[in-house]
Amino acid sequence: MSIKIIQSFWSKPFLEQNYDESARFKAGWSSTNLFFYSALLSCMTFKKKYGNVVMYTDDYGNELLKEKLQIPYTSVSTELKRLHHYPSGLWALGKILSYSLQDQPFLHVDTDVFVWNRFPESFVNKDICFQNLEFNFPRYKEVLDVILQEFVNVPKVLSKEYLKTGNINAFNAGVIGGNNNSFFKELAKIVFPFIDDNRSNLNKIDLGIFNMVYEQMLGMNLAMENNLSTNALYEEMNASFSKVMRFHLIPEKEYYIHTVGHGKKSPVTQEQIEARLKYEFPDEFHKLTESLKRNGLFDNEYKGVTEKRFHYLEKHFDWLKNTTWDEKMNTKFIINKSVIFKEDANDNVILHYNSPQDLKNTSIKIEDWDFFLFYFEEENTIRGAACEAYLDESISSQMDKKQLEERLFSLVMDRSMYNEILLPEFV
Repeated sequence: MSIKIIQSFWSKPFLEQNYDESARFKAGWSSTNLFFYSALLSCMTFKKKYGNVVMYTDDYGNELLKEKLQIPYTSVSTELKRLHHYPSGLWALGKILSYSLQDQPFLHVDTDVFVWNRFPESFVNKDICFQNLEFNFPRYKEVLDVILQEFVNVPKVLSKEYLKTGNINAFNAGVIGGNNNSFFKELAKIVFPFIDDNRSNLNKIDLGIFNMVYEQMLGMNLAMENNLSTNALYEEMNASFSKVMRFHLIPEKEYYIHTVGHGKKSPVTQEQIEARLKYEFPDEFHKLTESLKRNGLFDNEYKGVTEKRFHYLEKHFDWLKNTTWDEKMNTKFIINKSVIFKEDANDNVILHYNSPQDLKNTSIKIEDWDFFLFYFEEENTIRGAACEAYLDESISSQMDKKQLEERLFSLVMDRSMYNEILLPEFV
């Protein structure tokens, strides 16, 4: 099935200083360098798997991304210049408009979404497909209640289900699209008049959450009212969205990453964006870095990944990519000699280590799966640790050995790749 991959970048929210948690100043990243690295990595991973990425932006976005930085989009549209008179806080309007311009099956992917494989045909072969359902997520309600009290001409499709059942149905649009272009055109025809009629009321609500209401909640309710076929990449999603940020399992167990809002502030996520781009697309990484410097766009306060740390990560990436599952299960790991375990006054075990991202002394409370770290006080393999742990009936009664190996693999990769708490034999 041929499908068009599109992205959008409305430059006004990116440029206007706003440190609200839900704002899009610097696209939510702490450094503009990270946005540019993310945009390039996203473009390149989708071009590698789909062959095309069309960017919808405005005049400045075209000048910045295509002309100055030469991010290799298949083509660039400047249709988003129509939005110049809207407040920058309404950042989802760029996406709504981009969806409405499509006349063939498409997927819109955010510039902080990356793939290491194509989506299943079964996912995209629906009227509407999206990342995940968001059922009764609490942040919608606080804004929706104000909207119903203070706004005028509220679309019935937005409030009908909520007033009837008290339930909030929404989707997450990290990736969204499908085969029903008329749905997205209808969504835009509802959203823009709704916002135009309430420009004077926007100061009464959290605009960041309002974007989620008019894009994700209104969109889901419209799809439900029209009885459209829908598909979610993830049927369930945890509140932290950690399911879509498991870099440590790429490409063995995961192929999709979405660095949602709060994830962009994580030093681990920031490091992964730069390191993955440098590893997967080294020529493009160096070309972009030079373009940033040449055009006076490089953020000199951004520390970046050191060469020593990159080489450590590079060995993990190579190992994950080039070894079989059995080879992974039989690779030896050991607790870093610099790690210290201490008990606190409440008999909690506290692990102290040196964070490889900022080189600061860091501590974590040992609980849940981290207790399995003690199986690696001496060199041990994941399979060896699983065999030892499986002798414990409290573990073997809950899962089979294969499930245990997979859980331990995730733990070991997390604590080795991200923290250097565990060290593998291949470094």
